[in-house]
Amino acid sequence: MNNMNYGETNAYWYLRLNGFFLINNFVIHRTDEIVHSSDIDILGIRLPYVFEEVGGQPNDWDESLLQTLNPNLMTGVICEVKTGEFDEDLLFRKEHLQYCLDRFGFMPQLSKNTDQINKNKNTVIVYDGQEFQILKLFVSNKKANRQDFLQLRINHLRTFIKNRIKKYSDNKWQDRLFF
Repeated sequence: MNNMNYGETNAYWYLRLNGFFLINNFVIHRTDEIVHSSDIDILGIRLPYVFEEVGGQPNDWDESLLQTLNPNLMTGVICEVKTGEFDEDLLFRKEHLQYCLDRFGFMPQLSKNTDQINKNKNTVIVYDGQEFQILKLFVSNKKANRQDFLQLRINHLRTFIKNRIKKYSDNKWQDRLFF
């Protein structure tokens, strides 16, 4: 979690506490289509049967997230976090989505589905009899006007994290040095 600002740190823990395995600052290398190197703030996967004794049970997941995704499907999340001003046109750019989609490894050349994924906040894909979904999550306290991604406010994430720690205060307090 090095080199993350407060918004990215909150997004990381929010997703982690909702059952995702995460990579932060996922590097987008230059390619024929990508002129400048960049990064995606957080990239992650969530498997359908994720469970933790302390804070990782079905009634622990955030309802705002569950309204958008199906927790019974493998999920890839592409998360962008902005704590200041931002240009909406630079969020979830097609070439960056393509790069991330192939990294998930859900199917060969998932990036060929970029147009479908680009239009929706959550896209369910069927490949070889398996269903999985791709979620685009934007985290910022400033409202974006686009509807092709789920937007959650940093304040919402902080409240969720605080409530989770409070709910499991005995266990979480003992492990506070890891947070």
